[in-house]
Amino acid sequence: MTLPAFIEVWPSVDYSDMESGQSDIRNRVLAPVFKRLGIIEQWGNGLKIIKEELEAYPEIEFSWKEPGIAFRVSLRKRNFNQQQELQQELQQESLYGKVLNLVQVKTLSTQAISTALGQKAISGQLYATINKLKEDGLLEWTIPNKPKSSKQQYRITQKGRRFLEKLEKDK
Repeated sequence: MTLPAFIEVWPSVDYSDMESGQSDIRNRVLAPVFKRLGIIEQWGNGLKIIKEELEAYPEIEFSWKEPGIAFRVSLRKRNFNQQQELQQELQQESLYGKVLNLVQVKTLSTQAISTALGQKAISGQLYATINKLKEDGLLEWTIPNKPKSSKQQYRITQKGRRFLEKLEKDK
């Protein structure tokens, strides 16, 4: 198969050459323009300079790769996933506390809990939270033998009260 004349095939990037600051021009039109404008000093220095500058920021991981004919540089915050998971866990714990505080005062239906939390509709997250609280024995149904009853509500258990007390102490 022959490629059309207007398609230029670039060679793959040699990563060991990039570490040493050597590279080929991939866009022969833009590269000289950038050099004349002073945007680049010389070919092949950009990634090396970026990598050296990022040594002052150990929390940022620098990497590059070549997916297909593209070239991708990535700057990624280290431990980002762990921080995100911790933040989600804290938000979930906060939602647990809010739901338990609501049903501590009086028994409420799922819809009433949703409304009290300021939601326009019952969210999937709220359903998951209520189910988790129920599984963990912190909430219970007011009509245990009729789970689908339209009059079904939730109330806090003793274990739920202890959980709330612990949340208050930990603040």
